[in-house]
Amino acid sequence: MINSKTLTIRGLVAAAIILLSGCGGSGSSTGDATGMISLGVSDGPIHDADKVCITFDEIEFKGEGPSTVVSLDPAEKVNLLNFQGKNAAPILMNHELPAGDYQWMRLGIDAVQGSNGGAGDTGGIDCDGDASYIGMSDGAVYNLYVPSGANTGLKLVSGFTVPVNGSANFTAEFDLMKSVKTPPGLDPDVVLRPTIRLVNNIDAGTLTGQVSSDLATAEACAPSVFVFDDGVTPNAIDDGEVSDPNDPVATAMVNEQTNSDGQVEYHYTVGFLLAGDYEVAFTCDSSEFEPAEGRGATISANETTIIDFLPQ
Repeated sequence: MINSKTLTIRGLVAAAIILLSGCGGSGSSTGDATGMISLGVSDGPIHDADKVCITFDEIEFKGEGPSTVVSLDPAEKVNLLNFQGKNAAPILMNHELPAGDYQWMRLGIDAVQGSNGGAGDTGGIDCDGDASYIGMSDGAVYNLYVPSGANTGLKLVSGFTVPVNGSANFTAEFDLMKSVKTPPGLDPDVVLRPTIRLVNNIDAGTLTGQVSSDLATAEACAPSVFVFDDGVTPNAIDDGEVSDPNDPVATAMVNEQTNSDGQVEYHYTVGFLLAGDYEVAFTCDSSEFEPAEGRGATISANETTIIDFLPQ
């Protein structure tokens, strides 16, 4: 079975997504005017997994009055591990909606407990198995189960606006290091309790940088970079049911790259961060950090900020 420490891994940020049965609030409309909305999904990756396949079958939008349900036919099956950093997989493009304020959107997914997620998977890079599932580096495949997912899907409870005769472009950014759990008694299912940020792309920037080989290749190291809200001292992820405000708002794996001179380097990238101030730290085990107090980073919309972890 999967190592729970490996799979236990971005806390709430301005627009977090949580699984809820309902949401209050009110919206305002603009008569018969319409606008366009596009939605992509991206991922903060996870160690020891080759693919995390999520099947999206519908999207529901709640504005003023009855909600609007958009069926995805055929369903969109996305390997989140193929869309990391500042890359996103489009699941809805330029769909017309009434212009105005919306309370939430809900992603309908096929992720049921005890299902056949992964059945028929051929082991390649494609998500060609049934439903939603996770494929591990050792070849094992596990059904992904989202509690209440069959009834409520993934409800992104941040409000948003579709402009009159304009376009709104959003990214739902998953954080798998925090979302994938292996609680006792659910074998062979793996639970996905999604931590997802709904980000308006026009307000977001990118964080990237290089990590020294001494840090990235330390013994028994699963090299990652965690991003915390400004003023938060880097700390381990809380595995409880309720998100801890001191949890990282984003995480990223450190990946090996070969530069133009043929030398091996180690880099990370975090995409779709809302503009603002953050603390950034490197970690091998998700509990001890370098530097311990974090390193300040300011993210600006539509720009890239570089924070390296190299010898001074």
